[in-house]
Amino acid sequence: MTALADILRFVAYAGLVALVSLTVLFVGLRMPGGLQLGPGVDPRMLVARSSWVELLQYLLLLNCAGIFGWLALRDRLRRPLALAFLALLGLALIRELHEILDLMVADNFWQVLAALVTVVVGVYEYRHHERLAAGWQRSQPSAGLAIVLIGCMLLLFVQLLGRPDLWAATLDVADATSAASVFEELGELAAYLVILIGSLEFLHGWSRLPQTRRMDRPRRRRVTRAY
Repeated sequence: MTALADILRFVAYAGLVALVSLTVLFVGLRMPGGLQLGPGVDPRMLVARSSWVELLQYLLLLNCAGIFGWLALRDRLRRPLALAFLALLGLALIRELHEILDLMVADNFWQVLAALVTVVVGVYEYRHHERLAAGWQRSQPSAGLAIVLIGCMLLLFVQLLGRPDLWAATLDVADATSAASVFEELGELAAYLVILIGSLEFLHGWSRLPQTRRMDRPRRRRVTRAY
């Protein structure tokens, strides 16, 4: 029964990847210009700025953040660990929304918001570093966390290789910016999809170990009375 459940879970992950991929293909092929990944989009048009790919990115990030936020509420031992990943996802979402935040609030507001999140979570993690280390040790080995970290490294890979000057070295200058933009947005979408699968896998592993949720709390001893 366990093997069948694992197979069904992996099939669900594959279905999620296929659903996202087919959605991008359908919008790109059936709706010319629907992906809106090229440069030159007016940031004042918020709907136009949030392309289909970017909307999928927001959705994936919100789901990942919701998983780690829920774990932080339920598991006191792993709360610092969950909040650390929640902060990383929050910073990624702030970066994705930077143009909208700058337009609706103030210029460079996203940088202030990102710095505030970094400082607050950094102070919390420093004050609870022992529980952070304990939560990490109790969570290892974890295939889910490994997949999440792979997704984060994939995101870094996309950021490093999505530079327009790199693409200009191999393509015409007129096409380099557009190609770099498409590569960056689709690469980020793939990275967020990997992070979501890792988050779901970590949540699944956590749900199979209910005895670890309160391992940091002292157990109450039952007092038996002799009559």
